[in-house]
Formats: sequence, C-alpha cells, structure tokens
Amino acid sequence: MKKLLQIQPVDPIITRDGRPFGETPGAVAHSMDELSPSVLAGTIRTLLGKLLSDSSSSHHIFRSDILSKLMKAVIRGPLYRRNEQLFYPLPKDISLYEELGQAKASIQRPNEPTGIAAYSQGFLGTGKDGQYEEILWPVSVPDNVKSWNNSPAFISEEWMIQWLSDSLTEDDWARALGQWQASLSRDAEHLASTEEAKHFMSSFVRDIRTHVAINPDTYSSKDQALFTTESLVIPPDVSLVAEVEYPDSDVSWPEDFSALHTIGGKRRLAHFREIQGEGLNSCPNEVLRKLDGAAYVRMVLTTPAYFAKGWLPGWLDKELQSTANWNNQVQLQLRWACVPRWQPVSGWSYAKKGEKAVRRMVPAGSVYFFQVKNGNPRHLAETLWLKSVSDANRRKGSFDHEDGFGLALWGVWEPEKYKSN
Repeated sequence: MKKLLQIQPVDPIITRDGRPFGETPGAVAHSMDELSPSVLAGTIRTLLGKLLSDSSSSHHIFRSDILSKLMKAVIRGPLYRRNEQLFYPLPKDISLYEELGQAKASIQRPNEPTGIAAYSQGFLGTGKDGQYEEILWPVSVPDNVKSWNNSPAFISEEWMIQWLSDSLTEDDWARALGQWQASLSRDAEHLASTEEAKHFMSSFVRDIRTHVAINPDTYSSKDQALFTTESLVIPPDVSLVAEVEYPDSDVSWPEDFSALHTIGGKRRLAHFREIQGEGLNSCPNEVLRKLDGAAYVRMVLTTPAYFAKGWLPGWLDKELQSTANWNNQVQLQLRWACVPRWQPVSGWSYAKKGEKAVRRMVPAGSVYFFQVKNGNPRHLAETLWLKSVSDANRRKGSFDHEDGFGLALWGVWEPEKYKSN
C-alpha cells in the first residue's frame, strides 16, 4: 500500500546541521540548506502513531508496539512541489558561471582519453597515488571563469526529464537561466507565474532570530545568555511531498488523513494531508525510451546518500564495477562522478534519548556516470526510479532505505572524444 503526503510548513523549519550548539553565550544553531529525509521520516512515523493510537503523547507512542511496526514503513522524500510540479536539486554535472554579467553553462561529461591526449590532461585519478587513473575518465572544465552566485537550487521535473534524456544544450541552459535571472528583479508576487521562471527555484531563505535564555526557577532572562537560531522559510506556494509505503502488516491507514504536527526543532508546525497521485516511482516514458539499450547511464541523487566507501557506493567492487548482488540484470562500470563536499547528517533520537552519530553523506544533486557492461539499463529506471541506492549502515538505528536517503534518478549521457590536432 502506497500513500502520497503533502506537507505544508506553517512556521519556518529548524533543521540543524552537525555543528555543536550548547549553552555558550552567543551560540548559533546553524541550519542545513534543506530538510533531512530522516527528520521528515521520523515526523511522519510519529504522527501516524499518534493518529492510529488516538494519543497525543509521543512518549506513549515510543513505548508502544505501533511504532515498531511503523519503522518497517518505507518513506521516500522530501521532494518539493510548486504549481503542481515537482522540483529536484540542481544536478552537479552542469557548471554555472558568469561571463560579462550573463549566466553561462558548461556541461560536464567524462571524456574517453585516446592516444597522446590520455597523457596530456594532467589527470591522476583520485587519491595521492592516482588511484583508478586507468578506470576513471577525466572531465574538461572551463578555465578562468567566475562562479555564478545567483545559481538556482532546484529545477523542475519537466526540465530534469529533458536533462536526463540528454536533450538540453549549453545554449538552452544559458537562455533559460538568463530569462530566470531577469525575472528575479520583477515583482515577487508574479515570479512563480512567469513562463521563464517556472523551471528554476532559488534556495530557501533563512530566518535568523536572536533569543535570550530563560532561568527555569525565576522565569526571568539570564544575563549574557543570548543565542541565535537559523531556520528555513519554505515559500507559501511550495510544499513538501513524501511517499509512504506500508509493508504487509496489520497497521491500518488513518481515515481522512489531515493534521497539524510539529516538524524539526522547537516544535515548529506543518500541515500534513493525503493527496491523490500515481506515486513517485514511475519513470517517464521519454527517459525510458532513451535508456532502452543505452551504452552510458547517469545516476542523479535527489536526496543525500550514505555509501560505505565514502563517495563510492559499496555496491561497486575494486574495479569500480557493480556487483552481482546489487542488480543481477545490469552490470555497470563507473567512469566519473560529480560529487561536492560531504554533507554531515546527525540528529537526536527521542526513542533512545541521545544524540545520533554524525555521518558523512554524499549530497543531493551528485551525479555518477556509468558505462553499461552488460544488460539493458532500462531495467534500472523501471525498478529503481526514486528508490534508495544507499548502502546498508553498520550502525543500528540508521534506516537509510526506509528513511528516504539516496533516492536516485536515471538518465543517459554520451562521452566526448578528444580530438587530435
């Protein structure tokens, strides 16, 4: 049984990063750029437990057997929706920069080195010893360019489908981004309705508030005890979408699902309701046709992923080929990956009443380039579209597959051959 939920935040959401935050005067609770999948998954499970047990107490839920059954539910999200269209994080295989005040784009694709070009690019693989230099292919990047500070954080599903189908050129990106850049200076009320702005969405604004600590005995303010909190402001026309997949069990689904519930830190409120839809795991036909028999495929992460080997998925062997126990119908060979700096993800366990260990995640938007060695990659999109590709975590209590970490999209790409002069 699968259900779709729409979450509309009422207040700015506090979703702290892994930096310490204590009683030190002047402490700042820094916020992450997006809502962590584990925060959303824990909130949904707690809300479902309250609705199914007719209890408003979280402590009662944690001691009951209902929550243990709900832990088996798979929750995929969050994705963001604006004007009835989903939005995904900007993929990292497109480099945006500024030239003479105009937005420009450079498509990042691995290049198969041939002949003398293989030794003239200064490519040493990864690590101090040039590990994998005979397996990975180098990528050409523009020289002496200035990064574009106004880069969008999300792209629409329509634009992502074209990108995964490899049908967008650098000129297409530059033209659309130029129109979007021009629309940012217009009236904010008309921004979402303009044709040129519909494919892009900016990063969320942070609400910064200064507070004073309160003495619990006298209920008066403490001297020199100011602290600051950051929170994400989700625009009123943007909502979060998550899919809940129930396993075969005796846990029912609440009737007329609609409720206000806290989310994130400081008990900020959001409205949760069930919506109708086909689910999140249906790959568009346009992408399926491109993937059918393709020789090269891309994997784009839409949520942060945990991999046992750091930036490398654990389902790749020493030769960077996919293992048989990961997917026995398709064998992949890694050729390159566009991965930014690792993202810290931790949290607080209300069940164990303690901090969760900080883990290094591969950020959303990261892109992995594969060459198909065997099988039809169409099968990947049919079975793994917006499903988790994370590795199993050795720590008990980390349910990455169930919490929505590592949701992936699949597309095609073509390598560029080096041209000899």
